[in-house]
Amino acid sequence: MIAELSADNVQRREFWAQLCPEMSIETGGPGPSIAVGELDTQLANLKREGYVQVPDAFPEAAIAPIRRTVSTLFRQGIPLPFAFVYDELWLAFQGLSEFLAGVLGQGYQALPDFWVWHVNPSDNAVGWGPHRDKLVNTLDDDNSPRTLTVWLPFTDATPLNGCMYMLPAHLDDRFVERRWDGPDNTLVRNLQDIRALPATAGTMFAWNQAVLHWGGRGSRLGAAPRISAAFEFQRADCAPYNSPLLEPGRTPTFTERLGLIGKQVLQYRHMYPLTGDVEAVATLLAQRYMPEVAASAGVGAPI
Repeated sequence: MIAELSADNVQRREFWAQLCPEMSIETGGPGPSIAVGELDTQLANLKREGYVQVPDAFPEAAIAPIRRTVSTLFRQGIPLPFAFVYDELWLAFQGLSEFLAGVLGQGYQALPDFWVWHVNPSDNAVGWGPHRDKLVNTLDDDNSPRTLTVWLPFTDATPLNGCMYMLPAHLDDRFVERRWDGPDNTLVRNLQDIRALPATAGTMFAWNQAVLHWGGRGSRLGAAPRISAAFEFQRADCAPYNSPLLEPGRTPTFTERLGLIGKQVLQYRHMYPLTGDVEAVATLLAQRYMPEVAASAGVGAPI
């Protein structure tokens, strides 16, 4: 971690503006134009396969600045969720509003759950291991999702830099049993059922939160890192799966983003062991800018 990532600097707009001058913070502007194809087809695939993959959904002009920003944070040793301090990541996911409303219904909400990855083409680099995003039932009887994860690769994702792998829902006995937890919830009985999902930069993935998936291991044979981000959403007619729920069409203020970023670092620390400095900064942000949530999570009193 670089010395500049101090509790003082992370709260200064100037720090972030100087770090990535091509990016914006609270300057508004339209989001990218997104093409996701025929909604009926996507819904049918979501119910059967558990996921959809839409190539070329995002134009290169929309994803290139994000790609460069994540690369900068990675080189500087700054936790990658801080990319969400910039408008461009929020606008990218807002551009999917028509698709998300079609799947989850009008009034859908954004969950306070997001992350960013930079997986090097290296034998030592891996994405997140096999998991299901939620271990409670998040599906209707016909597999219509009550919650949805959207994952966006900003570089080409290949088997040599940790592309996504999926056990399709119709090949997973648990979708018949409606059982998502338990010690064997990541067991794949037939390895040939696993589906590798390489993708070009600008592809949109969306999957229900019961499907088994993971990021692969990188390789020294890869040509470039896998840079990506994910955000989670839920239907409006369900009780919150996490709090605070966010209005998906409203871009949070700078300080709200800091609180949310602190929350991400802390709630996903089981995936990434934290250094003391990073945990201290994240705790401060959660306490200062999301005090009610921080207190309910046992983070401590506001400071």
